[in-house]
Amino acid sequence: MNAVKAPWETLGEELVKAYYNAFDTNREQLLGLYSPDAMFTFEEHRAQGQAGIKQILTEKLRFTSIQHLVTKVDCQPTAENGILVLVTGRLKTDDDPPHAFSQTFYVKPLNNSYFIFHDIFRLSIHNM
Repeated sequence: MNAVKAPWETLGEELVKAYYNAFDTNREQLLGLYSPDAMFTFEEHRAQGQAGIKQILTEKLRFTSIQHLVTKVDCQPTAENGILVLVTGRLKTDDDPPHAFSQTFYVKPLNNSYFIFHDIFRLSIHNM
């Protein structure tokens, strides 16, 4: 039996598809998904606002090829009609072996559309 997905769940899953498609092919396309004052963390790199996010995406992330393999997308509705989105999967860059990752987005409406307001990415690497 297929359960009908809630609208916020469908929206979160569609955002994830669009996000990783753009990230894997042309990272500059991602900027349109972020609110003007969005907060962004990618490992140790942090920025607020589209200009800072662009600098990280285009200058500080130095891999030439990338592929996100999404394992699971979990979504929850929040206050202000927002959506909390947790993504887990594997990340393959250049000739490196794939690494597990998790990424969390907080998405909410602005000007009749949805934008990313918060984005936190972390590789799941454990040093023993």
